[in-house]
Amino acid sequence: MKPIQYRFISLSLAGSIAAFTATSAMAAPVMPSFKQADSNGDAMISLEEFVTQGGHVQAFREGDANADGQLGSDEYIKASANNDRIKASKFVDDAWITAKVKALLLKQDGMKGLEVNVETHKGIVQLAGWVGSAEQVARAEKIALGVEGVKAVRNDLQIKL
Repeated sequence: MKPIQYRFISLSLAGSIAAFTATSAMAAPVMPSFKQADSNGDAMISLEEFVTQGGHVQAFREGDANADGQLGSDEYIKASANNDRIKASKFVDDAWITAKVKALLLKQDGMKGLEVNVETHKGIVQLAGWVGSAEQVARAEKIALGVEGVKAVRNDLQIKL
């Protein structure tokens, strides 16, 4: 039987990821209709038109089935779906990084119960809050840097006096 602490951590991580994913999906802007995106009225969407509407180049290329550098209406639907997937995956990656860093910090001896807040944006982790020593500040940063997907750490941890 697993101790209650590990069950609580697992449930907390799952809840955090679900909350970040749901919030991100609801807040993400929707791609405009084909007619709205076709700003020059030529019945095709160019890469420039797609990007102007908030689309990612990768989504455009994946949607361009005939590789002619333009999207017809069917290709635009596929590119829009790919664009949504790309945007959602960025939020999920950040939520996963945050959850992983928090879990690793909780597992460390001497760091349990400390007031450490973890936030992630585009792979950059921000640590904020209070710890007991300079060693804990350095250890928390090292832990965060060791998590896959972390590009950098902004360490704003303060030592409690």
